[in-house]
Amino acid sequence: MFFDDDEIRIDTPALASEPEQRVMVAVSTPPKTPCVQEPVLPPLELTPSKGATPPVEQLFAGPEDVCQAVEVLFRDDVEEVVLDFETTALTPWSSPKDPGTTTRIGTRTISQMRKDGVTFNTTPRARVLSVYVPAANYKAAFDLDLLSTEDKVSLADALTGKTWVGHNLGFDYQWMLTLSPHCRPDRIVDTMLLTTACRPDAEICMQGAVVKHHTGGRGTSHPRKHIADLQQYLQERSASTGRGDKDDGAMPLKALSLWLLDEKMDKQYQMPHNWMPDQLSHEHYAYCMGDVEAPGTIARRLLNLPDDSPLQDLLDGIDVHPGGKAYRIFEGALHTLVRMQRKGIPWSSEAAADLDAALGEEAEAAAEDLVKVAPALETPIAVPQKPTKKNPNPDPKMVYPIKDLLNPTKGLSSQVKAAIADAIFIETHKPVPLSDTGGPTLDAKTLAFEFPGSKVVAALNTLQGKSKARSMIAKYAASAGDGRLHPITGINTVTGRTSAQEPALQQVPRDPRFRAIFAAGEGHQILATDFSSIELRIAAALGVRAWRELQAIVGWASGDRGPTAKKASMAYQSVSWLFKNEPDLLPFLQATDPATVVPEWLLDVPQPSGRDASVEEWGRSIAADLARWVYKIRMASGGDEARLSFRAAYVGGLDPHLLTALAMQAQGGHFDLRGKSPLAFLQGLSGDEAKTLKHGMKDARQGAKAVNFGSLYGQQPLGLHRYGVTGYGLTWSVEEAAAAHRAWFDLYPEIGLWHWLLRYAHKVKASILNPYNASEMRTVEEGGKVFRWYTLSGRTTISPKVTGAANFQDQGTGAEIALDALASLPGNVAAMLVNFVHDELVLEVPAMQVEEVQAIVERTMIASANKYLLPFGIPTEVESSVGDCWIH
Repeated sequence: MFFDDDEIRIDTPALASEPEQRVMVAVSTPPKTPCVQEPVLPPLELTPSKGATPPVEQLFAGPEDVCQAVEVLFRDDVEEVVLDFETTALTPWSSPKDPGTTTRIGTRTISQMRKDGVTFNTTPRARVLSVYVPAANYKAAFDLDLLSTEDKVSLADALTGKTWVGHNLGFDYQWMLTLSPHCRPDRIVDTMLLTTACRPDAEICMQGAVVKHHTGGRGTSHPRKHIADLQQYLQERSASTGRGDKDDGAMPLKALSLWLLDEKMDKQYQMPHNWMPDQLSHEHYAYCMGDVEAPGTIARRLLNLPDDSPLQDLLDGIDVHPGGKAYRIFEGALHTLVRMQRKGIPWSSEAAADLDAALGEEAEAAAEDLVKVAPALETPIAVPQKPTKKNPNPDPKMVYPIKDLLNPTKGLSSQVKAAIADAIFIETHKPVPLSDTGGPTLDAKTLAFEFPGSKVVAALNTLQGKSKARSMIAKYAASAGDGRLHPITGINTVTGRTSAQEPALQQVPRDPRFRAIFAAGEGHQILATDFSSIELRIAAALGVRAWRELQAIVGWASGDRGPTAKKASMAYQSVSWLFKNEPDLLPFLQATDPATVVPEWLLDVPQPSGRDASVEEWGRSIAADLARWVYKIRMASGGDEARLSFRAAYVGGLDPHLLTALAMQAQGGHFDLRGKSPLAFLQGLSGDEAKTLKHGMKDARQGAKAVNFGSLYGQQPLGLHRYGVTGYGLTWSVEEAAAAHRAWFDLYPEIGLWHWLLRYAHKVKASILNPYNASEMRTVEEGGKVFRWYTLSGRTTISPKVTGAANFQDQGTGAEIALDALASLPGNVAAMLVNFVHDELVLEVPAMQVEEVQAIVERTMIASANKYLLPFGIPTEVESSVGDCWIH
């Protein structure tokens, strides 16, 4: 059947009937040494009679099947292996967790299974390894509990040098290293990373399929079986990220299966507790084998290749794809990330205990301050208890809100939350905003924004900050059984940025006392190196790219058919209507005199109001915006890209936050630039004068950070105001935020041009779900659209929101740069890596080698950034810190 999903046409073959089940019974005895050296007798094949159920141990492969698997894997024609692990924990270092008695495995509870004599081993371990070898049509699910250490090593070593195919293979790779720490694939085809790098339009295509199904659009003659499941997934995904521009998680396998296979994957046995029983069932086996072929098929369909394409065609398809460069970066970094996890970052239990005690005292003091302004929080609350047969009339439980707030490991009950909301209302006479579930919203950012002058909120946030830090220490301590933390650090966001879990190590407080917990081992030091303001440097490059693209668009419109102009031909097609509507726009853009003024009728064009405005009105407004950006760029730089403010600031080694602070202060009448532009003024200062100015403008510079990062992705004044309050603690008005917003875009007009091009020249019509309300659909006819461009590596970026699209380009490029550096480290240096946080590399280095390793790390990081930034004239700097602990 055929599905027409925007940019992809998928031929899904009819499902074959279920094959007759065959049971493999081997005659040979379990090998005690690597079995490639031993003769292997051919297995007997038995077909059970209808209705008969083969023993479970004959379904799962065991020691008697290792030899056959190794022989298959060592065949000359075997390169591609689909693999998947089922494990009893998220990581080999997770704390063992007993499943609850009411937890189910299949249809039975743990309690019922224990009554039947089933035992459970909670030790974190790899329980099942499923493999599928397409070239040999070989499938097996090995129960690793049945294998000896030698057998496991034999399997892992046989997989070394192959191309592994799967989804989220960083997880499987880590567990493979527990079988043999030297195991390493030749290539990795990870459908999660492949979607991130090469099919960023996946979610948009899924949305298009849903919209077309409901509106009867093109491509619906063969309806999907699981369209309702696909729609539900998309709506849940939208709800989980909210209405902000949060970096969405990478695409899960279940979504790719619904989209590309029209199959709903069985996830009943996904959780670790399912693999703890001493005996595995037929259902366990069916779960392992049910979708073992899916990743290979999905990988090919992601690239629009036939399902039976040879592996080399798949690898070539990746390498020549516009996102292929990014994919190879991700693939290379994966080898380093899994070994970094295996090494782990050192943890000092003594320092952690000392800090926990200190934070406990500080929390007690904060609690006393809170009770002074909200005495009701010390009053007990009677919470009714559920009656039982033994006690039909239980006494209420007395809950003390202040005690619960002091408990770092206990969440807040609805009664305690209500008491806090009441305390805030009593002080401010303003109700606390409610969440979607109807309860009060008590997160620190919301309260800081809604109640800026509240003493209750200030004291509450201080107390909760102490409790949160203590909670983090407790979680880290529980994961540091071997004196190190081994979080899963994966490339699992749509931008390619990494995130960490089990435990989360990318939100560690900057408090030096907290960082001191991560102390190097004896004879070692911690080296932490990060890129200096990489996000803004990338923005500077994107601003240069925008100016170049506009020149290319103008060139194409003027008849230039050279290679540079040709690259902008698609962007020109999107805005060519403006040149027709406003015939004086193109001559203005073609002018070479920087002083050329904006055509009079494009000055002070009002913003069209409502949907009743005509196309002509909208066109004039959009053209006027472009003309104003170009005029500002010409006045600031003379049209010379080398003089664009962001680029010039970095080339001159200037502090971008200080530069922005100067512009804001000057516009507000608080600083005299002596008739110069902020850039020229700062360029004219000596080093000592700049340092003195930076010290004197400390508060203004902090505010400038909010404006730099908020305005960068297209926030409007209202959003910028909130961002400054919640993210940087600014006490400013909406009017002050609006003034700062204007000053910022006057200083960096090339960023305004970037946003304009993204909004108008890179707009693509698409049938989508409303990005602000996924229950609503927008067809192309109803204005459905997305914004598509690419990162500096050439990877396509796509989002239904301009702010999200801008964020994607910048942070996606940042991810590629940082991961490129990670993958480019020499092997001996990469082996010292203990943590990676977005754009910071943390290493544990022998004290005698620190200077040498620091030079290598810094040189590698700068080289990776230069690949993408230097073509736009943007230099890179990195900053390092060295100490007995993580002090960066």
